[in-house]
Amino acid sequence: MSVNVGCMGMDSDELDSKMVFEAAKILHLGERASMDEIKARYRDLMKRWHPDNCRHDPDLCKEKAEAIVHAYEVIVAYCSSYVFSFKDSDIINSLPHGIRLREKWEKQYRDDPIWR
Repeated sequence: MSVNVGCMGMDSDELDSKMVFEAAKILHLGERASMDEIKARYRDLMKRWHPDNCRHDPDLCKEKAEAIVHAYEVIVAYCSSYVFSFKDSDIINSLPHGIRLREKWEKQYRDDPIWR
């Protein structure tokens, strides 16, 4: 029994917010995830549920694996069609928490003589 994991044919025009939200739930993604985290979660779930490796009912394994593959396709289509902002404030808000705090602090207090 095999699962087709190489189809990645989802078109971003087919997406809606509910599909993306459900796909994120299937892949157990939090509110934010990097592509590396998304790929790692996909791989971990496929190791568990791929019918060739799964210790549960073969039909259940196939169903879960197909859902995981579809969810990954949805997330990849969503991420690849995402429009990135290069506006200063958006860049700062997208940085990791520690860097974001430092950037905001420097922007707010950079010219204050007390911090020189």
